[in-house]
Amino acid sequence: MRLEPWRVLLRIGLLIAGTVLGFVLLQDRMRGFETATTVEVLHLFGIHSVSRGYQASIIVDAGSHGRFAALITAPCSSLASLLALAGLTVLRPPAARTRLAVAAVAAMALVFVGNIARIAASIGVGLLVGPSALVLFHDWVGSLFAFAYTLGGFLLMLWCLLPRDGVALEDLCRAVPDAGGAA
Repeated sequence: MRLEPWRVLLRIGLLIAGTVLGFVLLQDRMRGFETATTVEVLHLFGIHSVSRGYQASIIVDAGSHGRFAALITAPCSSLASLLALAGLTVLRPPAARTRLAVAAVAAMALVFVGNIARIAASIGVGLLVGPSALVLFHDWVGSLFAFAYTLGGFLLMLWCLLPRDGVALEDLCRAVPDAGGAA
């Protein structure tokens, strides 16, 4: 086997290990940040019957539907999608580093904002109908929404990276980044 395939496999192995390690190390902080951001967004929309609870929970006062806590668990966080998109930047088409950074940040911003909207929408359903409806909405609509914003973030990243000057896809696939660091 040539040296290049081994380098590619090593790069992918390091990418997977880094993604798993990043998830383990960052999940609590990220869930706390998403919780605080969601509460702030709901407050901006005039919904003051929610407050930040312990760690990654949102206390919801749903009036006649009671008071309950919505816990932002690790699967509810956008961290896995964000790390996946960050990892995909390693497996990108050749592009300048600035363009790559813009593409990655745009994609990650879309995913983060999409997740906050999903959590806020779930809380909104819980406020209107109660905690069981929140769970049902989260499990069905929220899962589809998460798929859509993650795919949307990836497509946005590709759109930012792909050339606009009429280069044929076959030529793009054959392109080799120069060793000078432009890719």
